[in-house]
Amino acid sequence: MKLTLTEFVTLDGVSQGPGSPTEDTSGGFGLGGWLVPYLDELFVRRTSDWLELADGLLLGRRTYEAFARDWPRITDPADPFTGG
Repeated sequence: MKLTLTEFVTLDGVSQGPGSPTEDTSGGFGLGGWLVPYLDELFVRRTSDWLELADGLLLGRRTYEAFARDWPRITDPADPFTGG
């Protein structure tokens, strides 16, 4: 079995709230959404490639809840993160 860790983290060690300003405001964190300005075609392609290689995902509770809420709503067949 091979285990691979993928984490989105800034150079100064921030991994909290990469996707949206309201994603995780715990502890008064107000800088959420820091990853979004860097999402480009290459990033999306590489992230999609990583997910295609995975047999499973191990997520923390908050990430799992966000995935469970959002992924079923991604229905565009051109989106690389759709199930089909």
